[in-house]
Amino acid sequence: MRIRMWAAAGALMVAGTVLAVAQERGPGRAAGRPDQARIEAELGLSPEQSAQLRKMRVEGRKQAIRQRADLAIARIELQELMDAPVVDQKAIDAKVKAVSELQTAALKARTEQRLALKRILTPEQQEKMKQLRQQRRAERGARPERAWRGRRPAGPAPGGTAPVPPGAGGPWGEEDEDPPAPEPQQ
Repeated sequence: MRIRMWAAAGALMVAGTVLAVAQERGPGRAAGRPDQARIEAELGLSPEQSAQLRKMRVEGRKQAIRQRADLAIARIELQELMDAPVVDQKAIDAKVKAVSELQTAALKARTEQRLALKRILTPEQQEKMKQLRQQRRAERGARPERAWRGRRPAGPAPGGTAPVPPGAGGPWGEEDEDPPAPEPQQ
């Protein structure tokens, strides 16, 4: 009986915490994401501009998800080639080139999306957007160094040594490896 009572009390505490955090964020807002309706109102977007931005945002997110998935698969395949008993240098070189091309495509897509945004917004709206971004960055405070996105455990490895980040003898040696591309700016 006591165990059930403690479990119920724990569940109520967790639920209360979740509700409090959700209430702080506001209705319909995901963690860390700006409220798009508020931003559109502050920018003074026309209904046509809002529709164009929503469409661009949805398409950009779809494209980013596909690109991240393709890049993750290519990295897994590269790791498989590296772990093979017999190393095929040509296959590894080709996979490294494929990873590089995927990273380049992701950067180009983000750049094109930002240029498309500039074509939709008026110069005054662009300036206001810049101010809103700076304000949001200031509210968030200094960003910690980028997480290494789970390629290695955060703590010491099973052998007792800490993981080595890319660029410091990283996953396969001395080569620097660019971190995965972030999702396009929303």
